[in-house]
Amino acid sequence: MPPAIYQREIAAARELGLPVTVHACGPRTARGQIGTLAAAGLLGPDLQVVHANCASDAEIAALAGAGCPVSLSPFSELLIGYGLPRTAELLAAGPPVGLSVDTTALTGNADMFAIMKLTQGLVNAGAADEFAMTAGQALAFGTIMGARSLGLGAVTGSLTPGKEADLILVDTDAPNLAVFTGPAQMLVAAAQPANVRTVLCAGRFLKRDGALVTMDAAEVGAAARAALAGVRARA
Repeated sequence: MPPAIYQREIAAARELGLPVTVHACGPRTARGQIGTLAAAGLLGPDLQVVHANCASDAEIAALAGAGCPVSLSPFSELLIGYGLPRTAELLAAGPPVGLSVDTTALTGNADMFAIMKLTQGLVNAGAADEFAMTAGQALAFGTIMGARSLGLGAVTGSLTPGKEADLILVDTDAPNLAVFTGPAQMLVAAAQPANVRTVLCAGRFLKRDGALVTMDAAEVGAAARAALAGVRARA
């Protein structure tokens, strides 16, 4: 996208007080994108960068210096050949870092349990150290750190008085969780979406006792298939 367009868009968002997300330095062909944003004075706490796989050390330092949050999407990044995420380097530098799906068209699902487990495995493999990233750190990536990377750390991401009542309750009687040890270890290493019994968002039930309560899954699926058929027909 030409600088004249994205610079104007980012400026307009900032005038309106809106946060911005940009995908930058994902594939190797995108080298230097974060440096270009930095040179234009566009990095800041209100601009989230997704990927940063091919970011240079100087670009990572620029992200940290500007307090620019980063969102890592390890499943999509591996599947489409962006290379390994620079998780350890970003953690060491200090910008807010969280995890995301990128898009389910690439990843196949939105399983945050699997994304946390993959993140821990990639960090430990890169460091050749089983304990380079603990399960607790991986769980933080998928909760409070993700909230902070979106500028929502004061609103959600942890069980804290005054924050939104955003809760996920996991059934520990399921076979894969029945021999329950450390909570963080079990959530990151063993839990699956099917284990989620209850979901509350701002205190409102979205799923209760294993059943969705605000939508009909079959109806949503049918609408999605119809939308895809429409896209194919127009193409």
